[in-house]
Amino acid sequence: IRGSWSLAASSEKYVCVRQTATTDRYIKAIRPVAPSGTHHTVLMLGTPDAPDGIVDCTSALIKPAIYGSGVGTEALVLPDGVAVHVRPGQQLLLNLHLFNATDATITDDSGIDVLEATVAEVQHEAGVVLAGKAAGLQVVPGASTQTGQCTTPAGVTAFAIGPHMHTRGTHMKVSYANANGDNLRVLYDQDYTFDEQRFALLAQHMVTTAGGKLTVECSYFNASGTTIGFGESTNEEMCYALVFAYPPPTVESCTQ
Repeated sequence: IRGSWSLAASSEKYVCVRQTATTDRYIKAIRPVAPSGTHHTVLMLGTPDAPDGIVDCTSALIKPAIYGSGVGTEALVLPDGVAVHVRPGQQLLLNLHLFNATDATITDDSGIDVLEATVAEVQHEAGVVLAGKAAGLQVVPGASTQTGQCTTPAGVTAFAIGPHMHTRGTHMKVSYANANGDNLRVLYDQDYTFDEQRFALLAQHMVTTAGGKLTVECSYFNASGTTIGFGESTNEEMCYALVFAYPPPTVESCTQ
């Protein structure tokens, strides 16, 4: 699923691509197609809400997300037996955030390529949730850390995590603890650069417990001299860990 676009110098916009499935599909590997000018992609899945095709749009997440990528994101191969299920009649919605920082017009195609599995290969159906901090995100001048935390249900198995911040992000740490705060496990703890937003497969999958706490710590260095808030633009900031898990999460985002 891909969208063609053209973007004037020093500008940004969103493009939405809708495509309704006609057959059962099980996706076992996902690769972003992200030429220069592609800020991020979000692939969503749900009930059709508009005709298939390509239109200018906004950044709204109006269906459950099944994949997201930023600059430098590589292909994600799901573990054996795990796949994203696309059913006949469901509509894929690809949201492209395009940002042209050059002094010339850019014209290109962005999107998602997938590798399919057979139904016999699949034991678990997967999805993705955005975990972190949105409301109240404030990146002050200099070095700082913002923390988001959310509560989990029982029985969700997380197997991959990908970071997403903007250009001032320097480090992300994702950890998980039971409801009473014990059995703390660090799932992800890596330096961050905007040009290398890569998924990390968990060597040991993490199964959530009822009331467990998933904590996302985003560190920044802001040299602008002014406080920067949450926003979709590259000139603003975000604090999201994209958590792949099965069964598919029942919410699109997990922020607090």
